[in-house]
Amino acid sequence: MNDNVISDKDLMSMGYSKTTAQRIIKKSRELLVERGYSFYDRKRLMIVPKSVVSEILGVQI
Repeated sequence: MNDNVISDKDLMSMGYSKTTAQRIIKKSRELLVERGYSFYDRKRLMIVPKSVVSEILGVQI
């Protein structure tokens, strides 16, 4: 997978539960849509940029 993106499965391998990983991805997508990236306005899209996930979690990934 690309080094610049992260999926829900990657988050689960880091120790997050399935539900928590999906919520993190969903929150990331919502943030990206607010910033004008309409590509991420899709329910089934479970891959987002690592930088956004890092911003949400407050941890460098």
